[in-house]
Amino acid sequence: MIQAVRRLAREHGAQLLAADGMFAEPAATTGPECWAVDRVHPTPAGHAALAAAWLRLVA
Repeated sequence: MIQAVRRLAREHGAQLLAADGMFAEPAATTGPECWAVDRVHPTPAGHAALAAAWLRLVA
């Protein structure tokens, strides 16, 4: 599914925030539950990290 999303973003010229890999480094030191308890739905800290990354992407 990730590859399909990346392909669609390319085809449509959309900016893509590649969140699938974004948490790998911080999760290695803090544990994945800090960012998404169930590894899918972000915690408040995960939402804050996504928001900051999105702002960097579009600013």
